[in-house]
Amino acid sequence: MTDDDAGAPPRRRTRGEAHPRGQQGERQERPTQRGQRQAQRGQRQAARQAGLRSHNIALVLDHVARAEPGGVSRAAVAEAAGLTRATVSALVERLLSLGLVEWAPTSGPTGVGRPASPIRLARGRWAGLGLEVGANHLAVAVLDLMGQTLAQTEVRGDFAARPPGDTLEALGRLGVRTWEQARAVHAELGALGVALAVPGIVRDGTVLDAPRLGWIDVEASVALHGALGNRAPGGEGWGPFGVAIGNEASLAALAEAARRGPETFLYVSAGVGVGGAYVVDGQLQGGAHGFASELGHVVVDPAGPDCRCGATGCLEQYAGATALARLAPEEVGRALGIAVAGAVNVVDVGRVVLGGTLATALPRIGAALEAELATRVLAYPWAPVSVEAALVTDLPALHGAALAPVLEALADPERLEGHVGS
Repeated sequence: MTDDDAGAPPRRRTRGEAHPRGQQGERQERPTQRGQRQAQRGQRQAARQAGLRSHNIALVLDHVARAEPGGVSRAAVAEAAGLTRATVSALVERLLSLGLVEWAPTSGPTGVGRPASPIRLARGRWAGLGLEVGANHLAVAVLDLMGQTLAQTEVRGDFAARPPGDTLEALGRLGVRTWEQARAVHAELGALGVALAVPGIVRDGTVLDAPRLGWIDVEASVALHGALGNRAPGGEGWGPFGVAIGNEASLAALAEAARRGPETFLYVSAGVGVGGAYVVDGQLQGGAHGFASELGHVVVDPAGPDCRCGATGCLEQYAGATALARLAPEEVGRALGIAVAGAVNVVDVGRVVLGGTLATALPRIGAALEAELATRVLAYPWAPVSVEAALVTDLPALHGAALAPVLEALADPERLEGHVGS
């Protein structure tokens, strides 16, 4: 400071003028701080890149899964997915190493140049194990990536009267035996996971309430895992997706959705009881707790007969197996129409799919059902509701259970890391 500057007010820096202590002023970072920030940016970038890679590999696999059984070329996948051919080729190599896709046989050159090598979902390499328990039957199925049944077994009996542990032990033995049948034909078959369909309310592997079986708070996932054993026959485990428990109507709707593709519909199925599920663009909607679409316990008439759930006049008392044998078709159709109309008014769905005994009864109950929908659905004059029979009719809950781990693998193929060769 010069003598002339002494006592003068401090001069403000003009915009853009450098700070006397450097461009960063007093907040100048130390080298260690810069290194930490760069490392954090690198971690975030790596996480973004990993997420993008996971998304892209699932996208490529989805296009292969949707292609014709004869396969699809990598160029066609690249065009449909909006990815470069180099990216698709690298991802296909990864899927090949995971055993999820394979080269499809070709019929020879059809034009100038080298013919494209089509890829398709791998046959006989991965499968899901589905199990179903009912009051009078146990069933097991093994389904591959194509949804084809590799083995299936069903036994009849009175399983409502047995302790849950005994039933699950018998189901585990049946599951192992059925898996062995599939592996006898497909020696390299590996397990993706196991799912059990139960006629009741389930959450986190526990059957909270299954009245037809007499099960309350049964830890079915743990018990079934023990019954199956830690090793799948010929492998190292039951797959990356473990042992899951699901509601039978939800799993039946999953099988129906897999057959129909990205459709939106309300699924209503009846056997001894009545269940339902809501599917949007091919995806099940479970609700906040996974209990959505319990249509069997929607009240049709508060003054109606007592229901096993403790309420009165539930749909199950008008559309379950006993009611179908006792009531006139018009009465069944009317009760079903009242319950379904309420659901349609809430979720605005344009298609209702009937499964189980309701599908076979549709020609008899359809007129009364549609009359109630026309009267009670507010938007019916502008958006009529179609009612049709389910496409999957042979043990749909069982097939949905076997498909559950298959669909998980197709959606998240990198989960198979570490399981190849099992």
